[in-house]
Amino acid sequence: MFGKKTKPAPSQPKKQIASQLEPDVKLVGDISFSGLLQLKGNIYGNVIAPADSDATLLVEPSATITGEVRAPYIMVKGKITGDVFARRINLKPGAIVIGNIHYDDIELEQGANLAGRLISTKDDAAS
Repeated sequence: MFGKKTKPAPSQPKKQIASQLEPDVKLVGDISFSGLLQLKGNIYGNVIAPADSDATLLVEPSATITGEVRAPYIMVKGKITGDVFARRINLKPGAIVIGNIHYDDIELEQGANLAGRLISTKDDAAS
């Protein structure tokens, strides 16, 4: 009105919605996901995300996984018993991994615990 042009509202960035398994959840069996999975409960089985995706797994301090874990991006604050495969993995203080970690990029913070081998999967690792 009165010659003033209104600009369209800027588009809001898409919010990433997480799937969550709460502390009172105990899952027996394999789970596959895409996107973001925040784990606060316990999984007795394999956790798998597509390798060619941007899927992210957050293992919170109260969480445990007993089984193989495969996801492009993983942040561990809880406990994983089994082999882990990731493009990028971050072990925070208090994290426990009992098994081998296969990775492209890894960050182990002081206070993280690993009982297993670190196996680089970068193409130039053999160079």
